[in-house]
Amino acid sequence: MYRTASGTRFGPVRLIERNCDVAVVFAADTTRCVVLVQPGDDSPEASLILEVPNPGVGFDRSFRTSYLQRLKAHQSGDPSGAEKPPEFGWMALAGIAADGVSRFEVRSSLDADTGGVGADGVVLSVLRARWREKLHVAVTLASGETVPIHHPSLRSPR
Repeated sequence: MYRTASGTRFGPVRLIERNCDVAVVFAADTTRCVVLVQPGDDSPEASLILEVPNPGVGFDRSFRTSYLQRLKAHQSGDPSGAEKPPEFGWMALAGIAADGVSRFEVRSSLDADTGGVGADGVVLSVLRARWREKLHVAVTLASGETVPIHHPSLRSPR
């Protein structure tokens, strides 16, 4: 992590590579963001695809109803030549995990992303997906139990 002139911490915390595209996750004192970097004609092109606030000090993570709260999903992709939505793109999913959640898994029809939950409770996943595809999400509790997540922006668990 680096310190800005104002004293704020900021730096890359995760790198995700898929074919020629790269997603970089940056963390700061108050937020995390994902920057997608894709090859361009003359040089790489970058675009912000998701920003999620870090939970504040003392954020209550004792909820159990859904195991993930403040869930946000965002998709980014290049439009087709006919200005129609692209067939595929990058999808970023972020939220705050309840106490006792140790891991997460996010799946699309094209890709999967798994990882641990940060000490601050932030879950942030980046993966390739079909345009407007609803993702499958599950969390693993410290007990080892896997729990599918129900949310309107996600695919219903089976």
